[in-house]
Amino acid sequence: MPREMEKTVSKLMYDFQRNSTSDDDSGCALEEYAWVPPGLKPEQVHQYYNSLPEDKVPYVNSPGEKHRIKQLLHQLPPHDNEVRYCNTLDDEEKRELKLFSNQRKRENLGRGNIRPFPLTMTGAVCEKCGGQINGGDIAVFASRAGHGMCWHPHCFVCSMCDELLVDLIYFYQDGKIYCGRHHAERLKPRCSACDEIIFADECTEAEGRHWHMKHFCCFECETVLGGQRYIMKEGRPYCCDCFQSLFAEYCDACGQQIGIDQGQMTYDGQHWHASEECFCCACCKRSLLGRPFLPKQGQIFCSRSCSMGEEPADSDSSDSAFQSGRSRGNGGNELEAALSAAPDHFPATPTRCRCRWTA
Repeated sequence: MPREMEKTVSKLMYDFQRNSTSDDDSGCALEEYAWVPPGLKPEQVHQYYNSLPEDKVPYVNSPGEKHRIKQLLHQLPPHDNEVRYCNTLDDEEKRELKLFSNQRKRENLGRGNIRPFPLTMTGAVCEKCGGQINGGDIAVFASRAGHGMCWHPHCFVCSMCDELLVDLIYFYQDGKIYCGRHHAERLKPRCSACDEIIFADECTEAEGRHWHMKHFCCFECETVLGGQRYIMKEGRPYCCDCFQSLFAEYCDACGQQIGIDQGQMTYDGQHWHASEECFCCACCKRSLLGRPFLPKQGQIFCSRSCSMGEEPADSDSSDSAFQSGRSRGNGGNELEAALSAAPDHFPATPTRCRCRWTA
């Protein structure tokens, strides 16, 4: 582990353990594990870890230990709690972050307590799966959730992402338990660019996600897109010019680029302008918009006779060609394939993002 990351994780764990609510903080030293739940005898530690997936058990120098470190940084983002891990906060935002962090630690933060369910009791129901927890079974208790609330060890997961809560650290809110990341996001929006909580009065909201105003930029040229038209591709925003130059298709009929505001017809990797001039029979130039067509050697035709270079008869419409083709062996298969392809795809429409006020 890089030295800086190791220091960050150590500081993070010390801070959360100091502030979390736990019923028992006595230790249990088992050198084969990078971390063990506090307050357990060695055999109970083994019993606890035996109930978890093998790849999630933090044996020293194992994939499980790497997973634990990854989850510590993901579920408990340092920049959700300390100013020094954030970038370019103004004085008011720094003050709000400190208040936000302290309030969550005071009112919501806890750490699950592992212990055997008492043999003298008839048992309980797991809060996650509804299954039975019997006397002597290892269970997880969360004091903030209330007396008697318990979970199977593998069921003690975030209500949002369903991931095991790393080192049993949870945040309790409105009857549910969350990892730190998703609990913070219930209270404040998170910037999709820098991953920090947004404390500014105004932010950009697009595609169900949020950005700081200054961070909603074109992925290619970094032009700020607030209030501008943009197109999302693979979760990344692009200005119209960059999207056009990077992703626009070329028309197989006229050879010109198909603009982002122009309709586009697509079939089997080919593209056309959605116009009567471009999307038409290669022989007679009849428009094929809204009509079935016959693809052949990279071209499209309105009828079988046109595909063979013959003069179409009055009765040789594209409809009759397709109908007769269905019962003609290989030709029928080709025509069926053309019918089943609905060439009515249009490109992504540029969207104008909107701003919202944060709570």
